[in-house]
Amino acid sequence: MRHAILAVAVAVLLGAVSAPAAADEVAVIVNKSNPVNTLSMVQLRKIMLAQEVKWPTGSRIVVWMTPPGQRERAAMLKIVCGMSETDFTLHFMHASFNGEIADLPKTAASGALVRQLVAGAVNGLALILASQADDTVKVLTIEGNSPGQAAYRLIVK
Repeated sequence: MRHAILAVAVAVLLGAVSAPAAADEVAVIVNKSNPVNTLSMVQLRKIMLAQEVKWPTGSRIVVWMTPPGQRERAAMLKIVCGMSETDFTLHFMHASFNGEIADLPKTAASGALVRQLVAGAVNGLALILASQADDTVKVLTIEGNSPGQAAYRLIVK
């Protein structure tokens, strides 16, 4: 019995037994001076797909994203847009070819860099891990819910 307990303790300490991965929430961030405080999922989808391109002030929305392959990006494409990375790329290729859109989402190397870019750009909007958001940006509510609330739907599993 002692050996079994010791073996389990050693395995846990060495990382051989892993706990289930915790879910991460994704925050939708904008520049602190942006007057928008909340978006619906429909509005967020339209912004992400460049179907809604202007803020209520009339200025053009600049969407920032982490690079393809990031799990938060893949999850948000699925949750918000109902698309895979390939579908998202094809959407923009088709829309660009048909002259339906002018600006593609911009990509930065990391969530921290995306946050810095949005903090410095009045028209920016981005989705980053909530743990990467800080007081240099404003976190929007989605459907009236913020990261950390039970009804919040932007969760990377």
